[in-house]
Amino acid sequence: MIKFNKTFFFVILLFLTFILLFLSTNIQRTVLNKSQTDDYELSRIESDDFFFETNSDWNRRKELFHLQHDRNQYLNSPNMFFQDNYEPTFSCRFEQRLGINGDGGKWICDVYRLKKLKSCLIYSLGSNGEFSFENETKRLLPNCDIHTFDMKVFNCTNICTFHQVKIGDGINETKTLRMLMSDFNHTQRSLDILKIDVEGSEYEFFDELFSKKDHVSENIRQILVEIHLSRILKQVNNVAVYDYGKIHRLFELFHENHFVIFHKEVNLYNPHNAFEFSFIKLNRKFFENNNQSTTS
Repeated sequence: MIKFNKTFFFVILLFLTFILLFLSTNIQRTVLNKSQTDDYELSRIESDDFFFETNSDWNRRKELFHLQHDRNQYLNSPNMFFQDNYEPTFSCRFEQRLGINGDGGKWICDVYRLKKLKSCLIYSLGSNGEFSFENETKRLLPNCDIHTFDMKVFNCTNICTFHQVKIGDGINETKTLRMLMSDFNHTQRSLDILKIDVEGSEYEFFDELFSKKDHVSENIRQILVEIHLSRILKQVNNVAVYDYGKIHRLFELFHENHFVIFHKEVNLYNPHNAFEFSFIKLNRKFFENNNQSTTS
């Protein structure tokens, strides 16, 4: 009888020890997970859930952003404007070029993140019948609805929905982004990628787009745009001069609406007058200078 009691109590003690170890392990795991989640919270908040990096890495990103942004306006030289001004202020670890090499392909930030979305929306404004971007994007992101727009009529088969339209500020038979999204009942959807190459009309287009804050202007994640100097050329006393204030204002608009430059590429067909830029939108809190040095 005594032996039985000792065995019984030993089993009970062993069982309780196991329970305590199990609870202790789970508590430690919960605390660790909470700590790890907290350590990534800054990037999640300040990128509106797009990035997930440690707070230390994210703070380093912020410091580097401010350093480059403050030096991005340098010289107004007609032959070297894009060489001297507006370098990338941000980097995407897994940016990827979609479409052909050369004119037509575009750089997208972290394509794999878009694969996780149940659905996404892409507008491609200005194609001139070159659909390599749409083709590769649809192959990698079959969950995305792709709408392509151009002044001329082209057929992009089953990879996108094509629309013949002239892009601009809504004047002289042009259509704005709001008009387009309203036409297709997209005004309450987020635009994951806005690709635009409209040969100089980007100035009026973005002036109109960012002239007011609404769901359309505040829910664009990435902008891939070719920017042209030819549109800011004007005649003063029969002399051709560049209105640099106009292009500086365009980049200010991107900054004011919380976009950062993550890629820059020359168009070698017209290297002095056209450059490709890729932007991604972050939360306004990212742009607050925390004055913390993390690069030393």
